[in-house]
Amino acid sequence: MDTVPPIDVPCPQCALPADPETLRCPSCREDLAALVRLRYAGRIDYNEALELARVGDDSSAVLLLRRALTVEPGLEPARELLAALSARVSAARRPVD
Repeated sequence: MDTVPPIDVPCPQCALPADPETLRCPSCREDLAALVRLRYAGRIDYNEALELARVGDDSSAVLLLRRALTVEPGLEPARELLAALSARVSAARRPVD
């Protein structure tokens, strides 16, 4: 099973990585949450899209997945989910004969 890589966002002042629990620099205590959000925006959008898909909001999930792939084109799970949800949204829009 794959493990989640550690958060890799260094403090601009101290160059120490953010504490994964608090998202603060362990030295100067600067809040690095905004930098973490920028660094992991694609993955955050992917996780939000997963939740939207679970509750049936496929159209909103598709938008988030497109945004995720814009900032992180190599995020294959997002690409795979986008393909599946796009097909489902397209099928739902087709008129029934």
